[in-house]
Order: sequence, then C-alpha cells, then structure tokens
Amino acid sequence: MTKKVSTILVPTDFSTCSAEAIRWAVSLAEPLSADLLLLHVITQDIADDLLSIPGMSWEILEKREKGALRELFETSVEDEGDVSFLTKTLVAIGDPAEKIVTAALEMHADLIVIPTYGHSDPSPGSVGSVTERVVRTAACPVLTIQAACCDGGL
Repeated sequence: MTKKVSTILVPTDFSTCSAEAIRWAVSLAEPLSADLLLLHVITQDIADDLLSIPGMSWEILEKREKGALRELFETSVEDEGDVSFLTKTLVAIGDPAEKIVTAALEMHADLIVIPTYGHSDPSPGSVGSVTERVVRTAACPVLTIQAACCDGGL
C-alpha cells in the first residue's frame, strides 16, 4: 500500500530553525502537491499575560499571530518560488506538544516537519522536549530538522 502525503503540518516558534523547517516542508510539498499548515502554540501563561493587556482579545491576538505566521512563511520561502502551498495558519493556546499532536489529527496531517534544538532535560520524571514528545505521540510520521541545519535556534 502506497502512502500519499497530502497535508504537512509545520509547528513554529518563530525561530531560525522554524524557518528552516518551513523550507524543508516546502521542498517536500512541491513535488507532492501537498498542502502546508503552519501552527503556532502559545503557552497558557503567555496567553494569559497577552490577554490581560487592555484592549487585547482572543480575536485580535489570533489575527496578529496568523499574520506573523504568514509573514514568516513568505520570508522563509521568498527564494523558493511558489508560496501557494500554505493553505492554513493555526494558532492554539496550551501545551505545545499536545496541541501539535491534536492539530495533526484534526487536520488529517500526513507528516509533521518540526525543528529540534538538541535540548533535553535528563532529570528523572522530566517529560522531554516538545519535539521529543511529538515524535513519541504523533499518529503520523515526524521529520525533525536539527538545529545544526539552521545555525542554532532557541
């Protein structure tokens, strides 16, 4: 049975590595005619801080973040050619690993392309990095882009 990749999810934290992950996803999406989805997850504590700013609402915050995602995409692929592969930008609040895995399921992603920075907490009881948790729990394949490929990251 041949698997077809028609939807690729790229979670981003707006780092240099996220831009590199986007470029990799575009290079995969183009020959496959796959759709690209960008996702940014805001942790609950940061969302609470942002939403406590007078005049800020979820609608304003979501619109601002989606605009930033589109700008990141366009600047990441400006030399790559076609930007029509970006079909959706998503913003969520919560635990990043959980939201990435949930978004992949809900959006029927066939592949997740995610940066990894090589940081992990080896202490007993630690839950590991976001990327490590996504790799372990995602229902679809996960392609990790190492920080060495993109001059660092976080």
